Parts: sequence; C-alpha cells; structure tokens
Amino acid sequence: MEFDKSDCIGAKHPLEIAAYLEEIGDHEAASRFHQLGARSQAISVPFFTNDQWANTGAAIGFIPENGSSAGDRLDILHATSMAPDERLQGASLKITLDRFYVHNYPGSGRHEILCEFTGKNQAGSKSEEMRFALKTIATDGSAAPLLSLPIFVGVNVGNDGLSFEGRTINVRSGGTDMLVEALDNSAFKEGLSLLTTAQPVLVPFVQLAKGVVRAIEKQGNNRPVFSFGLGLDFSKTATSAKLRLGSYVVVQTNEVGWNWSDFVFSRQSGTVAPKLSGASPIALNYMIFGVTRAGQAAP
Repeated sequence: MEFDKSDCIGAKHPLEIAAYLEEIGDHEAASRFHQLGARSQAISVPFFTNDQWANTGAAIGFIPENGSSAGDRLDILHATSMAPDERLQGASLKITLDRFYVHNYPGSGRHEILCEFTGKNQAGSKSEEMRFALKTIATDGSAAPLLSLPIFVGVNVGNDGLSFEGRTINVRSGGTDMLVEALDNSAFKEGLSLLTTAQPVLVPFVQLAKGVVRAIEKQGNNRPVFSFGLGLDFSKTATSAKLRLGSYVVVQTNEVGWNWSDFVFSRQSGTVAPKLSGASPIALNYMIFGVTRAGQAAP
C-alpha cells in the first residue's frame, strides 16, 4: 500500500498529538492528550478522548445498487458478506465520492481537508497508475459540500478485481494557497477519463498530482488524518471484500466488533445511522463511494 497508517496523526504518541494540537490552536483538545500521554499507556486514544479523527482503523460496508427496499432506510452489508459480480471482469467502471461526513477533525472552526486517491487501471496487458486529489471544507458535524464527485472514470477491471487507496490531510498551514488552487482546476475536479489502452500522456499528469499533494503534506502543520485501502475482488473466500455495483461505506473507526447489521443508510438525509428508528447519525467520520458502469448515472 502507498498510504501508511503510521503517518496519520492518530498513530502518534499522545504527547506528540498534543504538541500538534497546540500548534494549530486547539488547546482544549491538546490538554486531553497531555493528560493521556502522562499515563504512558498503550490505549485507544478515541476511546478515552472522543476525538474520533484519531482512529486509524476502518470498517467497510456495502449498499447494493438497487437498495434493500423501496423505503428510505437501506440495509448496509459487510463488504465481505455478498457474492462478487463476475460480470464485471473486464468492465469499465466509474468511481465517485458520493459523501464525506466529518464528525470531528483536528482544530476548531472550519476544516480545510485535502483528499487523495490512487489506484491501478488495467490497460490491456499493462497496469497504469491512477491518481486524483481534491480540496474540500467542512465543520464538525457536517458533510463536505460535494455529491457524486467523479474520482476515476473509465476504470478497466482486471481479472483480479479493483483496488484503490484513499487518505485525508488536515491543511492548517498558510502558504499552501497556490498549491491548493492547482487542485481546484477543472482537470483535477473532473477526474481522469481512462481509455482501454495505455495513455503515456497521463503519466506526467499523475506525477503532477502526486507532487502537489506531497508539497502540501510537507508544509508546516499539515498532517495526514486517515488512510484506507479498498481491495474488491471476485474471490469466493469469506474474508475478502467483493466487487459489485453499488456504494461502499468507509468508516474511520477502531471498533473491533463493528457489525453492519446494526446500521442503515437514510436516502432522505444521506447519512449512516443506527438501525434503531429515530437514532442520530453515527458519531464518526466516513466516506461513501459509488461504483457504477462508466456512462451510467450513480445509484
């Protein structure tokens, strides 16, 4: 995997996290991590502080393409629990970022967040790198202002399935405006349109996106917050995530006993919530990705 979870701020020692929070002016949160660091224990940070951005694990769920019912609340399956759709071998797919919900992020007020995604496109006998990056904003307890944003368009699925990685970076340093603006132009926003043959012209474009993100990451108080890998294949094994058309939900959580049967997706509110009727949306950061055939509208 290209993105390393150990680089995320939540993987650091509580005293290192506290120092970072002091630097970005979040003194209240910093005091919690100072207290935690003084205990000198290897414990789950979010369990004790409720700073859910410090989670370094992920739970992967799946919402079928046509939903589980005609109503508002859709069941969410574990991504390993369904059968793969073998008809997608060799298919051309589109991946969209349909929702990014921010429960809490380091710092206070408005968060400026850089999202980066990378993967491989099977172009005949060759495999070419895909990369897409975008900047968005959100406040705690809100969704970022984006909906069904194309990340990769025309992705060719190999016989082994499809995989891509994603991560987020908390942008808290001045002097990155020009770099961030580079990610706001139409070429980056509209995603990469890939053909069925290798395209040398994409190589410098991909490297440019990679270089811009690395430059932002290395400046001042900008820090990775969350990273994940999503490998979707055609295996019959019970432990691998399967590739189907629909929506994949990636929740930032360290909860070991996560059970997707306890949660639903509300079409009306666009949120993931406990299955219990009337319950509030989950108090965790999460992303939802749509997987459709290229040229087809997202579900």
